[in-house]
Amino acid sequence: MALKSHLRLLGELILQSIDAIESRMDAECVEFPSLTDPFDPTAKAESVLLGADLLTATSHIIAAASQLIAMVRSPVQTIMEYSLLFHLPSCMRAAVESNMVEIIREAGAQGIHAKDIAKINNTDPVKAARILRLLANHHIFTEIQPDVFRSNRLSSVVDSGKAVPELQESPHRRHVNTPGISALLLMHTDEAFKGSAYLTEAFTDPTTAHSGKATDSPWNIAAKTDTFLFDWYDLPENTHLKTRFSFGMACSTQLEPPDTILKGFKWADLPADSVVVDLGGGVGSTTLVIANAAQQVRLVVQDRASVIEDAKLYWADAAPELLQMGRIKLQVHDFFTAQPLTNVAVFLLRWIMHDWADSSAIQILRHLREAAAPQTKLVTVDIILPYTCRDTCITDLIPGAARSPAPQPLLPNMGAASNMKYWLDFQMFVLGNCQERTLGHFVQLAAESGWKVVEVHHIAGSSLGQCISVPL
Repeated sequence: MALKSHLRLLGELILQSIDAIESRMDAECVEFPSLTDPFDPTAKAESVLLGADLLTATSHIIAAASQLIAMVRSPVQTIMEYSLLFHLPSCMRAAVESNMVEIIREAGAQGIHAKDIAKINNTDPVKAARILRLLANHHIFTEIQPDVFRSNRLSSVVDSGKAVPELQESPHRRHVNTPGISALLLMHTDEAFKGSAYLTEAFTDPTTAHSGKATDSPWNIAAKTDTFLFDWYDLPENTHLKTRFSFGMACSTQLEPPDTILKGFKWADLPADSVVVDLGGGVGSTTLVIANAAQQVRLVVQDRASVIEDAKLYWADAAPELLQMGRIKLQVHDFFTAQPLTNVAVFLLRWIMHDWADSSAIQILRHLREAAAPQTKLVTVDIILPYTCRDTCITDLIPGAARSPAPQPLLPNMGAASNMKYWLDFQMFVLGNCQERTLGHFVQLAAESGWKVVEVHHIAGSSLGQCISVPL
């Protein structure tokens, strides 16, 4: 009876969520996007779907549908399915690298036969059809007739938008002046995918099992190198991969709403002339969002010398007046050394902690603690990795730490709707022997570094959360 009850509860949750979505769509006079049409991020329907209520409804559908499949399918079949999922990223990479995404898009609504695709990109037509059919079975492309494929909502996301002859003539410039999502996909399905194949070796080998060194990663084993990934990108023979990585990282901001940084910590409440330091801030794109929203504060972007040179170009184009007014300063700084600024209201670490194992992360946090004044706040923005059980040890002690409860019988962490957080955790493990952290883990890490977490923000529509800490 309990099993039947869970089946029905999951089905009802899916139907209730669909009702909520359709009701909102009707009220907004828009139709729910179709899988057959290209993705248009500027469409009104897409903005409606980013509303907090619909984000909740879609998360419930994703979590419930995944759990329902796990319940009703044979466990042997499910385990076998999971063990073979690696073929999907292999086929995704093949479709992008061989320009099949653009070839099919250029063919238009009538689609294109695999034999004609193969003539354009010099591949085998039978193998091309097999790759595309596996993708179509996962709703990436649509097979409209035997061996004839057409673009759709999912395939359009990784379209460079460029003409096929241009891509064939200059393959290393594929990602220049593009949205960059295909760059991120290729990094995932190339460096990370190859590294992931050696996760077990890194996990069990006594020489790497307990190591916190960035160069003891699964990727290092796969690539047969002792070079840190970022340094490896700087090698002349890897220039095209560095370019791909840069465009992929720039596109990562599309994985969350653009104003996410403003949804937690109250930047606008800082006193006039407060100093905010964005450590490892890159060119300062996040800093610019804060500067526009909190015009009373002064901001400093700190990063490596080569990055700060790029930041000068970025600000000269994005907001030169802020540099001229002195509201924005660009400073070369290594956060593994003493922090030179002491009269600071907020230290911001956005997507920094997850790049480092605990020993290195503690070094960064301790340098900030030594420079902090009693009123200084530390804002860390990273994935807060949820447990898959219900946790009351930490969440009852820190304001905002508790999440909205998932409806029964979903997993407390919302199951498949939280998948991205766990994927990215292992992305960090594979590429740099580092990690995302649970809230309990970060609270302990902060305490060892002289900080106390006093507030937590979970941002709707984003995998990232914010931890606000004060000096101990």
